[in-house]
Order: sequence, then structure tokens, then C-alpha cells
Amino acid sequence: MSEGFVAVSRTVLLLVFVLLVCSCGRYLEEAVESPVIDGGKVTFRLKSPSARTVQVAGDWPGNNWARGDAEAGEVLVGLMELSEKGGNWVAIVTLKPGRYRYKFLINETHWVLDPGNARVVDDGRGGKANLLIIP
Repeated sequence: MSEGFVAVSRTVLLLVFVLLVCSCGRYLEEAVESPVIDGGKVTFRLKSPSARTVQVAGDWPGNNWARGDAEAGEVLVGLMELSEKGGNWVAIVTLKPGRYRYKFLINETHWVLDPGNARVVDDGRGGKANLLIIP
């Protein structure tokens, strides 16, 4: 092979590599830490820039998987606040020590697990949920 062909091949491979890295950059964003436990306060975070609403739903008292108490007129229980930084949603919940199952509800229709929590269990309703343990 000629030196010119090898040089062009290396240049093309380098160009392809740079294009791949640049196109995958959106997948290399900073991870969102969730849940964060500080005493009895738990901070839940979820990155979802296109969401209109995000709720944290779990089996602790007062949440009832984001249904709350319909007879009392509670709606959008566990509603998270949108922070100003890139579609990050945040909710702080006070919980007693124990084991809780939770997940997120996006736009009141789409259930998602917490990507920051690897503990996954049966949600008791035929699906999966994250497990939160408060010491």
C-alpha cells in the first residue's frame, strides 16, 4: 500500500471517530443524583426536558402512588418542581425510616423508573418500582 493511501485512511477513520463522539455527546450528559437521603428528607430528581408535569409516586402515607385522597380533592400528588437547569425535576419528601417503593409519573400517563437508583422491585401491581430504604 502506498503511504498516501494509509494517510488518507487514517484521516477518514479519525474523522469518523470525531463525528461519532460529537453525535453521542447528548448521551454523555451529567448524571442526575437521585434519591438523596439527608436525615428524614429525601430529594428525588429526574431529568425530563420535554415533560409538562412529573410526579414522584410511591407507597408512603399521603402519596398512594400519586393518587392521594381523591375524596378530599387531592390532585397531582407528589408534583415535582422544574428547576431552571436543563429539564431537571425536583421534589423533597419527608419520610420516616422504612422501605418504600416509588417511580415517576410523567404527564400523568407515562411511568418511569428512577435511572439514579439501581434497586428495582415488584411494584405490587404487575410492574416494577424503585426501592428506597431510609435507615
